[in-house]
Amino acid sequence: MSSSHQTGDSSVNGPRLVLDLGGTSVRTAAVDASGAIAPGTRKSEKVAQAITNRDGLRDLIVDTIVSRGISQREYVLSLAGPISADNRVIRKYTNVLKDDFDIPVSDMVEQDVRRRTGKTIRFFVIKDAVAASMAEMSQAGAAAGRDEVIALILGTGTGGAPCRKGPDGVISFPDALADLGHHQVDPQNTEPCNCGSRGCVELSTSGTGVARIFNRRARARTDYAESTLFRVRGCQPGAIGADDISWAASVGDSFTLAILRESALSLALLLKNVFTSHPAITVVLVGGFALGVGGPLLTCVRQALVEIGVPFVRESDLRGYVETRVLLGRISGDDTNLVGSRLFLRQVESSSP
Repeated sequence: MSSSHQTGDSSVNGPRLVLDLGGTSVRTAAVDASGAIAPGTRKSEKVAQAITNRDGLRDLIVDTIVSRGISQREYVLSLAGPISADNRVIRKYTNVLKDDFDIPVSDMVEQDVRRRTGKTIRFFVIKDAVAASMAEMSQAGAAAGRDEVIALILGTGTGGAPCRKGPDGVISFPDALADLGHHQVDPQNTEPCNCGSRGCVELSTSGTGVARIFNRRARARTDYAESTLFRVRGCQPGAIGADDISWAASVGDSFTLAILRESALSLALLLKNVFTSHPAITVVLVGGFALGVGGPLLTCVRQALVEIGVPFVRESDLRGYVETRVLLGRISGDDTNLVGSRLFLRQVESSSP
């Protein structure tokens, strides 16, 4: 392979720079094919919200690649939103460029790198939910050894797309255009979503959505005064964040757990639909909010799914089915997309001439 990291390791298993672009930050790291992040290479900058157009997106990516001074042939960026089947076009970058469609980001980046450095690279983009699924399917993940997986991201937003491992070990994602966070499970919910639709499950299940609900309830209900968030942590209505909710759940705060159970019901209704069409799939809860709340959220989701049931699963088998099919992620929320992107890049490099 002609692709290499600054260490000189040119094997497909060696470290590569990978990028992850969220709603606020761009994260980068040098990751090897086992998912190990090279010490001292992890970096995060809160610059994403400064992007106002596709040229700004291109400049941010190219600046990041050039400033790191790394020589490799293939690069990959993960981000939220639907991606083209060839992993070269952003169909819609919902976190930042909400009104822009079909951004040919790979062509833009490749041309600008060649103009600025004289180097020829290949650039790909991958849906963050696909990257997270690939990471959790690795040996370090919660779904190691599983052939069909959805990593359900609960963070700033909610997202997920199924990945399948073929007999040759190659992971494909034919349904990567699917975006589970923008399904509607409650027809009574008509709240507008930043995707342009209404009533999306993201509004009640993401960390941002749960915090918004939490603050609204805290303002409106007198029983919030009994919450440990108010009595112990001193959180005022309107200023409660996802980290506060995670803490309150860990100490068993009843006000917090009641809201989590409502959110879990929305997730369970979504997962019921997933399992109906993919009965052999494993769902792994990932993302900063899911991993921050951790066990209490997993318990709420599993219990809600047992209560509403799953078609074609006998009642006597339901609890066991749910406990083996709904898991909590094992890879750090900050690293999941980076690790999964590196695994995607390994597949690209392995198939390159």
